[in-house]
This record gives sequence, C-alpha cells and structure tokens, in this order.
Amino acid sequence: MFNSMTQPMYIKGDYQLIARYNKFDQCVEIGDLNNPSDGWVDYDPTQGASSDELTEICNSLYDRCLLAELGV
Repeated sequence: MFNSMTQPMYIKGDYQLIARYNKFDQCVEIGDLNNPSDGWVDYDPTQGASSDELTEICNSLYDRCLLAELGV
C-alpha cells in the first residue's frame, strides 16, 4: 500500500510515481500509481531508467526520498 502523506511523489502527464526508502534492503524503491499491481521497483541512479526523462524524474524522487529519510 502507498502512504502518500510521507513519500515523495511525481504526478505529471503520463507519470504518476511515488518513492519510499526500504530500510531492510537499504534502497529507494519507486512505485507506479497507474499500475500498483507492478509493486515496488528498486531504483539505482547509476543505472537510470528506461528513458532520459524518466531517469531525471526518478533521480529527483531518489534524492527527495533520501533527504526525507534523513529528516532534511
């Protein structure tokens, strides 16, 4: 389940994404609100996403998620 109150989100055009920090695996995960059945996907900024635009969006979510985890 997505907890949108504390998680960074990106909603614009075709993209509706949400990020969370997985403390157990120590990684940032991205979820697609348009396809919640896809579940969470680990995001690695060194690998990027399937397009430059999506990589930029996911990198921003990644950074915002880590900053939120740190309380910044």
